[in-house]
Amino acid sequence: MYFASFLKKTFTHSVAKFYCAKRMTPSFNPLMFNSYRRFYSAGEDELETSINTICKGNAELEKKLRILMLEVEVMRQDGRCAPNSMNTTQWKHLLDLSSRNQRTNYLTFLWKNEKSRENQKIKKETRRKQFADGVPDQEKEYPDDLLYGIRYQSLFLRIRDQSINNFDNYRALLAMMHSQSLVIDCSYEEHMVWRETLNAAKQMTLVFGDNRLHKEPFNIHLCNVNNDSEFLKQLKKNIPCMEEPWFPMNIHTESYLDIFPREKLVYLTPHCRNELTRFDPDAIYIIGCMVDKTNNEPISLAKAKKDNITMAKLPLDRYLEWAPGSKKNLNINHMIPILLDLKLTGDWEYALRHIPKRKLMETKILAMQKRIKNNPQLKNDVLKNLRKNNFKLSSVNSLPNLKKTNLRRSLYDDLE
Repeated sequence: MYFASFLKKTFTHSVAKFYCAKRMTPSFNPLMFNSYRRFYSAGEDELETSINTICKGNAELEKKLRILMLEVEVMRQDGRCAPNSMNTTQWKHLLDLSSRNQRTNYLTFLWKNEKSRENQKIKKETRRKQFADGVPDQEKEYPDDLLYGIRYQSLFLRIRDQSINNFDNYRALLAMMHSQSLVIDCSYEEHMVWRETLNAAKQMTLVFGDNRLHKEPFNIHLCNVNNDSEFLKQLKKNIPCMEEPWFPMNIHTESYLDIFPREKLVYLTPHCRNELTRFDPDAIYIIGCMVDKTNNEPISLAKAKKDNITMAKLPLDRYLEWAPGSKKNLNINHMIPILLDLKLTGDWEYALRHIPKRKLMETKILAMQKRIKNNPQLKNDVLKNLRKNNFKLSSVNSLPNLKKTNLRRSLYDDLE
């Protein structure tokens, strides 16, 4: 066992050194490494298919791609974080990354996703075995007796998941004919990096699910959509049935100015001064589909001014106490549930329950209380920080005894 491990380690380091030395020479030919076969991941046929699909006869691009494939293989042999298999799209994105640090982070991201899928598969198989072994078969007292239960006959009609899914889609289709319109502006992809684009597509997937599960869903319109954009590709990957004719969502390549009257449009942006104090059922609200972790510029404000559209922001400061340093801009998967509940109830305090708790002062105070309780020596440090931030607290005992309250209720709950 030790001898085999020693041979594997020696071979790995020799390949890595030879690769690093030869990569700097112009006469390096990656084809000479075809003799080293991968014995536990995707086959050579899949790699050659990816190379032919991406390169399309470009010798320089093929050389660069084979070098990257060898680099990933060396990472696998060294035991570093690299996925066992990669598809054509992932190889293409890896080829577009310029620095080694970016490639390492992307491979680590793929490796974590791969391990997460493997763990989910193992847990699912374990639960299946436990269910099969843990439920004993019922014995009949007489041969013609009937058995009742989940595995046998039942007095109740079983409603399958597909039936519930069809019901939710039917309600969303009714909203497309009779409900209030809501616009999602998808023209911000050029202001986002690749990871933010994927995050925006994920948030849009959650928006579609929250909307169709609500009692009174919106008629959602995706405007300024680029059919060749990475955002739409990822969204179609998350929702494979998007291209079906019955899919309950409107997707437009045109601007919202070409579809709706300008006087009814209201752009919701956190950078303006006007507050949305009352929900208008006749207005058409616009929400920008943008993840701005790296770019904090008021782009949505500039676009609303350019289009000469009425602007508004949520009155968050009137109902919530924000923690220091928290951003007051919300994700679209938080904005849509807030507007849905506001449309149904008109109650701001109930609608703002969708605000993430990490942004609120209550969460910070609870964390501070727990920190002092677990380590009383930190009391003086906490008081210094409070005085530094101009909090008027003479002692730690003056902190309110807050309790965690679960304000998130189901969207199906009755509001009477």
